[in-house]
Amino acid sequence: MADLATPFAVRTAATLRVPDVVKDGPLPLAEIAHRCRAVADPLGRVLRFLVHRGMFTEPEPDVFGPNDASNALRSDLVDGPCAWLDLDGAVGRADLAFVELVEQVRGHHPAYPAAFGRSFWEDLAHNPQLSDSFDTLMETKTQGIAPLVASAHDWSRYARIADVGGGKGVLIAEILRQHPQPRGVLVDLVGPARNATAYLQEQGVLERAEVVAASFFEPLPVRADAVVICDVLGDWDDEDAAQILRHCGQALEPDGRVLIVELLPDSDRMATFTEMDLRMMVYVGGRMRDLDRTQQVAAAGGLSVEDFTPLDNGYAIIECRCER
Repeated sequence: MADLATPFAVRTAATLRVPDVVKDGPLPLAEIAHRCRAVADPLGRVLRFLVHRGMFTEPEPDVFGPNDASNALRSDLVDGPCAWLDLDGAVGRADLAFVELVEQVRGHHPAYPAAFGRSFWEDLAHNPQLSDSFDTLMETKTQGIAPLVASAHDWSRYARIADVGGGKGVLIAEILRQHPQPRGVLVDLVGPARNATAYLQEQGVLERAEVVAASFFEPLPVRADAVVICDVLGDWDDEDAAQILRHCGQALEPDGRVLIVELLPDSDRMATFTEMDLRMMVYVGGRMRDLDRTQQVAAAGGLSVEDFTPLDNGYAIIECRCER
């Protein structure tokens, strides 16, 4: 469990897209290195190490080919792990901050800023490649969540729904597609929302939707009967999460609802939940929460939980009303 060589060798191969290069059959090391823009000798040593751990084949010396394990890391696989392992991407880079985990646990400093000299969010703001990779990963993740969220709640009871922190609008588009009565508004920063108008048009819901650029750390410049915030609160500590929810509550029309969508712990998913909790701590100083802690944060933000709908994927819709 303490081996570091194997995961870093796998991540190096994924980052260089070696599985893509050899997917059609074995190639000489020199050709692989050329296509990957790498140096042949160290790359060969990495690949030979992986061959003896079940990834790639070496049918003859310095010739490497694919197998099932390497094909699983191809970048063209929908929902494949390559993008999450890519050391040039936001999440793969963030994983390197685990070298500072012990110092964060000792209370010396947060891991990510110690590793990279600035916070995760500052890193994204300064590096378009990291920002783009993060947005793409979050959009892919939301595409797996959105159909369940859209079908598990009666969104037709609201005239206007605001998706706060919703990126390019994957969730609000799915809600509007499944429920033809409401209108929607996508609220996010300029960067994450830059492709929202085009995406909503592509999904055929733009005539019932609008895009508003705003930060959820400021009062929201919208009014809605329902405000949904999906897979966001885990990125923030309790104080920041309460502030976000306070602004969501302030944007509600009378008798409106805030709908929190988050992964909650259960007996079947504790490994995933605890891993995400650790990642949120290391990456951004955030945390995952069970229902009780979510209720506490909601209360600090002026909201009370009045309903709870578990989803099949471990997420839940937590329905809140504003305490006015």
